[in-house]
Amino acid sequence: SRKPTLVQGPVQRSNQITMKTTIYGTSSDSKRENTWEREESIYFDSLGKQQEEWDSTLYDITHMPTWEAFTLKVGSAWGNQGVWVNLMWAVSIAVVVAMVVCFTPYAEVIDTQGLLKLGTFLTIFVGFLLGFYLSSSMTRWYACTVAFMELLDAVRKLQMQMTALGVSKDLRDMLNRYGLLSAWLLNLNLHMHAVKNPGDEQGEVANPSSPRHIDTLWNQLAEIRPDIVEPHEREMLMAYPQPSALIWTWVASLIGRMARDGDIPPMASPTYGRILDIVQQAYGSIRATRAPFLIRAPFPYVHTLSILVHVNNILNAIVFGVLLGLSIPYVVDTPSQFQKRPLGPKRIVDVFADLFVAFCLNIITPMLYITLLDASTCMAQPFTFHDAKVPMQRFIKMLETDLLSADMLADEPPLWEKPSFKTKK
Repeated sequence: SRKPTLVQGPVQRSNQITMKTTIYGTSSDSKRENTWEREESIYFDSLGKQQEEWDSTLYDITHMPTWEAFTLKVGSAWGNQGVWVNLMWAVSIAVVVAMVVCFTPYAEVIDTQGLLKLGTFLTIFVGFLLGFYLSSSMTRWYACTVAFMELLDAVRKLQMQMTALGVSKDLRDMLNRYGLLSAWLLNLNLHMHAVKNPGDEQGEVANPSSPRHIDTLWNQLAEIRPDIVEPHEREMLMAYPQPSALIWTWVASLIGRMARDGDIPPMASPTYGRILDIVQQAYGSIRATRAPFLIRAPFPYVHTLSILVHVNNILNAIVFGVLLGLSIPYVVDTPSQFQKRPLGPKRIVDVFADLFVAFCLNIITPMLYITLLDASTCMAQPFTFHDAKVPMQRFIKMLETDLLSADMLADEPPLWEKPSFKTKK
């Protein structure tokens, strides 16, 4: 009897995934399997160029409670150039305001305590809104990930049903190949036009369902899994913008044909209904996975929140600039010059202490809020930004390994003959 190819599982090396992959290929001889190795995971940018895959879920969580978290920059919100640009603008505004206040007559009459209350009130209000937005974004991210895992589980369940019924290897391989093809197309379609992170000045694609983008999708599939689809199947699927979901129409039709031919129980049986439930689960999972891509938070809400965060940053920078400008005379004026100003006596240590507290409240805190807005935006749209992308490619490769391992065990039971629902002639 033919022994299936033993497939190695994923091995983690230097926070990267290396895997020897064997998939269900297509050829005139249905018993032949195509095998090749890929030593690194890849994704494609909006230009179709291959890049090393970033997996936002592969990290050592034991570093998070320690100060080592300050050294983890790759993939974090601190790696976003937009955060530092906003900090630079805030500091620039504060310096300009400080110079204006320093050289403005009678600037000492400014009520600094009122300015501090204004900055504190807006900061607390924006912090509450950002917390709600971050929680909602994480909920959407987890829901999307769970939906994709349900799609992959549907492929595994379908294989288990076919194995239990003793369906021929040709039909089992075809069902497995259609399930993998659907997962690969969904992954490539969702991540095809992702950008690095917010603030990179790279806009989104206006119409990802255009013929040009559909051609790009199939070209990317040919680069990663060239033998997973037959030419006539590709020609038929290229006529539709969402082939990943339509493939399950073929699966449902094939299941019906198998019931008619006697490979599985007839349509009136509970087993047939259970198999169709698995197919419907897979189709529903695709719709749920695409939900963050199709349905976003309303523009008025996201836009208003963004404006509030940036206004909070600007107002706090102005407040810090006023305090800095009023503190400059305590540092640079001579005693005779200082006596001419209507300023009360104050120790230089107290001046620097007040400036440090104001810097933390009016510069550092608004910058942290901008970082939260950046992270929340990435979580809300995991298919738009690479920094928060769902690691679909790693999950699909694990599915390929599981399917092949299950086939290996099903072809050679240890103590019994393979089951067969269809009567052998």
